[in-house]
Amino acid sequence: MLQQSSWTFRYSLEGFLKRVLHCAPCPLTAEGLVETVLSDWAGPEQSRESIAARVRASLEATNGAFASVGNDKFTLRQTAGDDLQNHAYHFLKKTKRPQKQGDILRHLQQVTGRGRGELMSRVDLDCDPRFARLDGGEWLLTEWQPANDKIVQMMQARGIRRADSVDLLELVNEEAEQEYHIFYPEYDPRFALVGTVVECLLVELEAAATAEDTGMKTEEDNMTTTEQATVTSQATETTDLSAISTHQLVATVLKQLTDVSNELKQRNQDIPNEVLTLFNSEDLAGIEVLMGERKRVGALADDLALFVSKWSAE
Repeated sequence: MLQQSSWTFRYSLEGFLKRVLHCAPCPLTAEGLVETVLSDWAGPEQSRESIAARVRASLEATNGAFASVGNDKFTLRQTAGDDLQNHAYHFLKKTKRPQKQGDILRHLQQVTGRGRGELMSRVDLDCDPRFARLDGGEWLLTEWQPANDKIVQMMQARGIRRADSVDLLELVNEEAEQEYHIFYPEYDPRFALVGTVVECLLVELEAAATAEDTGMKTEEDNMTTTEQATVTSQATETTDLSAISTHQLVATVLKQLTDVSNELKQRNQDIPNEVLTLFNSEDLAGIEVLMGERKRVGALADDLALFVSKWSAE
């Protein structure tokens, strides 16, 4: 479970160490923690020497979240936290969702009346063992048990391809021996998310494999040669822009931009399938690149749609 959650959520190094020590029944040695980081968190491009140095620096940081108990063993530091960190803790506890630093600070501004500058200088969640940070900057509670793995198993076993995220979490908690505190499919390459509806890509892949094994034909297989030729002809058809009026030119360009925006949106929906392939091969670097591209493609599609909407209204 711990290994999968590290891939699913991509904890920061400190966040991952907090999670490991929270789940451990006793203090762990620095060497043992290095081995766990290498096997469950670090990518293949990271050397043992650099990981060992980073782990050691995190464990021995002044006023950090970790405490030495002797014999080079470490555990989470016991702390009651100050009022601001306690407010942040209860905020996450109530929302039951990972939160960006900015959202946490805005909440603290509302409940304490203090300025953002003061809060930024005083709130240090890294030093509080109750909070674990993701690589993307979101904060979640170290105590939270991710439900992603259990939900994948359940959806595969039942052949469920799509379901509401809230319903899935409630269902898995009804059947599980332990309570799962969080289901966060946004950063999990095994899921695609539209609104609150979750689609398990692993179930789709299995369904596709079943279709091949049973000789079922897809829509593409059923397309006749004539239909394929028609599609190809339509795709390659171009408009001679020099032969149309200015009004038609503007309308044509806006339509082309709309088509490009729609194509980008479609590609963005297909990216999780590419990520899944990299996930299965544990290509962490490739996953990070694709997730970054997904944000860029989505932003570009939205900007184009906004541009078309603006000029179409004039």
